[in-house]
Amino acid sequence: MENRDLLEKFISSNKAAFDDLKAPDAVWARIDRKDRPVHQMWKWSAVAASALLLIAVGYILGDRADATPQSSGWAEYQETENFYQARVNQKLDEIKTLPVSDQVRADLKMLDDVYDELRKQLVADPNADAHVILTAMVKHNKQKLEVLEKIINRVNKYNKNENQNHEI
Repeated sequence: MENRDLLEKFISSNKAAFDDLKAPDAVWARIDRKDRPVHQMWKWSAVAASALLLIAVGYILGDRADATPQSSGWAEYQETENFYQARVNQKLDEIKTLPVSDQVRADLKMLDDVYDELRKQLVADPNADAHVILTAMVKHNKQKLEVLEKIINRVNKYNKNENQNHEI
């Protein structure tokens, strides 16, 4: 702090010695100019940056939007889907206890992929006939439940036949 005070004293006492040198008028005029031209590249860069910012914000906000379709019949479909989903989950838990092959699990995964495609189509295409797609989705859930019940029945029937053959 003391060095700074000494420097300030030195500058204020020798101010006249510093003021004898001045910048040439042409240099000072270029520095002091008020109406500096803006290059065209900067204008276009600012416009492009603004457009990019608006697109990015729109994408982020659009991506966060709820992806549930707002079509007629959606509420009724939700009730039906909840009913079938509860039954399907019950059957899947039962199948997990049975000795089924990996092929059965792969086939069930394929059914889920088909359902996901139907749902994506319903969300992505606002011009699609929502009633037709929702009906197909309900039919898909019903068929999946039927397939699961058939798998369980066949495995149980096979196990029953195996037990009868061993008893003889």
